[in-house]
Amino acid sequence: MSSLKVKINIAGRFYPLTINAEEEEAVRNAGKEINRLVQEFEDRYAVTDKQGAISMVALQMASKLNLLKQSGEGSDQELNEKVSELTEFIERELEQEN
Repeated sequence: MSSLKVKINIAGRFYPLTINAEEEEAVRNAGKEINRLVQEFEDRYAVTDKQGAISMVALQMASKLNLLKQSGEGSDQELNEKVSELTEFIERELEQEN
């Protein structure tokens, strides 16, 4: 896995991150979603404090994640990763036999 340095803008501030190259799209999309939700909170509730809006977004996202975990839907990604690992293992073993 190759690492990649990116800067993600959240609520007008840039945060430097070192991530796996495969995660870049997901991280950038997460930054966009956070900014969208911050703007939504500012517009809907006339929030002028960025920290307050960011805190509400964090609470909303964490709550949704916990609900997904409780319902069992949050484990699909883990299952997909395990299936991919198993598939790669089988393919490597088959290549070594040939």
